[in-house]
Order: sequence, then C-alpha cells, then structure tokens
Amino acid sequence: MYTVKKVGIESSEQLLYLWTETFKQAYQDIHSPENLHAYCIKNYSKENALAVLSSNQFNCTVAYNKKQPVGYYLLNYQPCPTPLDGASSELKQIYILANEYGKGLGKLLFKHAVNTIQQLGYQWLWLCVSDSNYRAQQFYKKLAFEPLAPGPIIDVGTDRLASTIMTLNIKQ
Repeated sequence: MYTVKKVGIESSEQLLYLWTETFKQAYQDIHSPENLHAYCIKNYSKENALAVLSSNQFNCTVAYNKKQPVGYYLLNYQPCPTPLDGASSELKQIYILANEYGKGLGKLLFKHAVNTIQQLGYQWLWLCVSDSNYRAQQFYKKLAFEPLAPGPIIDVGTDRLASTIMTLNIKQ
C-alpha cells in the first residue's frame, strides 16, 4: 500500500507541504491557529527544506500512498545531548497526515528509520517529544523508547512547551 523513499532537493515542495500539514494536524488541539501559523512560518520555509535535503547531516525519507506524500521521517546524524553508552543519532521528526492515523504507517516509517540507523552502525536512537503531545508519547512508549532527560523548550508562537529526550537501544 505504501512506498517509502529517501528524497533529495527535488522533493523540497513535498517536504514543505508535509512539514506544515502534519505539524498543524498533530497540534491543532493544543495550539491556536495563530501560534501554529507562527511556528510554521518560522521553521518551515523552502530555504530550510532545501538546506535539510542537500545536507549529509540529514536523511529525509517520505512515505507515499498512490504517489501522494502522506508521511515522513527525518534523521539528524548528531549524538544525543545526554551522553549514552554507544553511538547515537536523532530521530528529528516522524509525522504522518491525520487521515493515515491508525493504518500502520507510523510504525512502518519507524522500522525503516531504525533499519537505516542500524545499517550505519549506531546503537541508540534518540528524540525530543513535546510533553503536551500525548499521541506521540504513547506511540514512542509502545515502541520501547524510554525517557532519559528533560529536553529543550519548544516555542510554538507564544506557547512555550517542555519536552523530554527519549532513547531506544537499537543494537541487534
């Protein structure tokens, strides 16, 4: 049903669309439309998409349903800010469109990301999740991520959110 493909700069418009739509859908019950808009304007521009997609620091992989982009993950090859016993990489983002919730796409993208990181020899996958994004927290807990430390404050317009760094040992 889904196809998954690592993308480059040719997909900057798709990434920009997925960034804004999935973020708004994930947080529409938490933040005002004005704060969501402010966050997207600040963080999700075509220039940012091109910078991410042209950098070796990132891996952006998009999921398609009948050639339509419906979700993505973004790996950032940087170590966890809290030291871990072994090499780590960040699962910077994993989002899917709301109409794809409950269909297994999130788990498919997650497994693909883990496989990618394992092939590169990393032992740990880490991420920051907003303390107010309960859906994401439950998703990561089901996948055996464990809270490690407080994460950075996330500004969404005028809202300030606490976050948590979570980790998963992926060594086989």
